[in-house]
This record gives sequence, structure tokens and C-alpha cells, in this order.
Amino acid sequence: MSMAFAQIRSDDIRDAGVRRAVDSLVHASAWGNAYLVTVPLSYPSGTVVGVKITPSKGGYIVSDAGLGWREAEGFEAQRSFGAHAGRIKDRYGVEYTSGHEFQMLANERQLTSAIRRISYVSHRAATKAFNSLPELGEQEIGAALFQRLRDTFGPDSVEGELKLPGASNIDWPFAAQVRQGQRRVLFDVVSPQWTSVVAAKSKFSDVRHLGPNIVPVAVVDSIDAMGKWLPLISQEAEIIEDDVDADELRRVVAEAA
Repeated sequence: MSMAFAQIRSDDIRDAGVRRAVDSLVHASAWGNAYLVTVPLSYPSGTVVGVKITPSKGGYIVSDAGLGWREAEGFEAQRSFGAHAGRIKDRYGVEYTSGHEFQMLANERQLTSAIRRISYVSHRAATKAFNSLPELGEQEIGAALFQRLRDTFGPDSVEGELKLPGASNIDWPFAAQVRQGQRRVLFDVVSPQWTSVVAAKSKFSDVRHLGPNIVPVAVVDSIDAMGKWLPLISQEAEIIEDDVDADELRRVVAEAA
């Protein structure tokens, strides 16, 4: 037996707790001659998604005020954000301006739908940029590293693109490993971005708990470029640059073994 639901306004909700929760989901603030409306969506950083509504002749200009772009800028993913924005705008029928704003025009009847659409595309572009940020560059470095390890230690000692269960039983991906007796030296690429660093620290810490025969090594494009992230990674792994010579690779593996 199906149950019919009748739509009501928040003022008509009898339960005070439910009413306060509903009222807290959306906030509106004055912004000059415009309004900023926050919606129940969050960018990857936890910042609430906001939509700017500017009354104009014959309707409203609805935009994300560049908030999605600034979110991506915070984790150095502007290029990725722009690429995703270019595809998303056509799919959802919105504009993406030279000022890095998603926007569209709406009349009063279309305003609710426009707020939903702009908030969604801004959130989607930022999330996609966040999720894909380090992958391409790290894959290229990982493939080159695998080949250099094979050239240095021989194909029988080296495995590429493997997964290893950590102490938590989570399967962690690694770019390559070198076996030396009972020891496994695990190499993975780390970029100077928040997403890459946090993922690497988690996996390195987890596999180290398997015991002294598991040795993680972080491979970076430039130690100097890691900046503030360097101490965080060095707590869990040896760090080498991706262009170290064969002698340095042998030293790292020999010391691990």
C-alpha cells in the first residue's frame, strides 16, 4: 500500500527539530544588489556551495560567483576544473564565463530550477577536478619508474602496478615493487597536492604496520617542490626524486633489505 505525501512549507512542520533542520539547509544573504543563497551541497573541502542571484531587467542572472573555481584553485586543480567545466556546461545548458563562473539567465518561474542547476554543475566540476587531480602525471612517472627498476634489478625482481593489502586489509595500489629476499620495497608516486599526499600517507602508514619486511618509498618529481608536504611523507617513507640514477636506486633498495 503506497503512502501519499502532501508538500508543506517549513512553517507548517509541526515538529520543532525537523523544522529547524529544514530551515538550516538553505540560507540567504544580501550581496550588494544581489543575494547569495547557500544550498545543502558541499565542495570537497567542506565549504558549502553558494549561488549568487542578481535581479536584472526581465529576470535574474544566476551564477556560482566563481566559487567552484576558487575551490579548485585551493587545491591547485584549476586546469582540471576548466576542462571539466567545458564539458559540463554543454551537457547541462549553462554558460561558463571568462571569469570562471557558471551562470544562466532565468525568469521568476525558472529561478528555483536555475539555482539547482548552477549549484549542481559547480559542485560537480569541483568534485571531478578534486578526484582526478594527481592521476595523469603520477601514472606517467610510475610507468617510467617501473621500466627503470626493471633495467636496474632485472624483470624477475620487479613487479608493476600492484595492490597490497595493508594491516587494515585495505588493498593499496603501488606503482612498483622490488623483491630482495624476504623484503618488499614498494614504490609509489606522490604529487605536491593535498589529495595525493593524504592518500600516500595513509597507504604508507598502513603497509608499514605489516612489519619490517615491507618498506615504502615515495617517488616525487622534485623534493623542493613538495614544500610543506615533505615532513608529512618523510614520517612514513623514504623519499627519492623520479630521475635518480641507477646507483641511487640500488642504494635505496640495499638499505631497505
